[in-house]
Amino acid sequence: MASATSLTQIIQLWQAGDKEAENHLYQFAYLQLRKIAQQERARNAKKYGDENDVLADSVNSTTALIHEAYLKMSNADLSDVQSQREFYLMAAKIMRQILIDNARSHQAQKRQQQAKEHDCQEKKFEQLFILDRALDNFSARYPRQSNALKLKYLMGLKNQEISQLLQCSDSLIEKDLKFSRSWLQARMAV
Repeated sequence: MASATSLTQIIQLWQAGDKEAENHLYQFAYLQLRKIAQQERARNAKKYGDENDVLADSVNSTTALIHEAYLKMSNADLSDVQSQREFYLMAAKIMRQILIDNARSHQAQKRQQQAKEHDCQEKKFEQLFILDRALDNFSARYPRQSNALKLKYLMGLKNQEISQLLQCSDSLIEKDLKFSRSWLQARMAV
């Protein structure tokens, strides 16, 4: 492993255009990024727990984190990096940003799911209001059938109990319920 002085020398040689120094810098960078990635993951695990979604995500595995950071560093402007300290700070900043971006992505997905659930609930409420209006219209036109429907589905009574309450035959209640369901389904489909 390179010492602080030799890393600074490698950085200076690389900035001077030495291709061998560039290879040494990237080899060193990969090893150091691995070490920093492990430290960042350990810090995040300590802060947020081992079982949090961000650390459990395969995108945030140490190897994936290193590779993503390595790619970002290889495309970054390293002209300001003059020492090992600046190199470490930049690497830690890049890795932290990768972890934060992934956490934000998880949050956005959760919000989207919640928004979808909210939209689904809104649609259910809207359907409930439509059903309520349809039932009011149905009740005004067909009071006996409406009563049979309400007793069956709102009160949970059996057909025989409904026929006793409405003082009509079981077969008429069955016909009333079939008619009621058909009428409402036709109105709800519109």
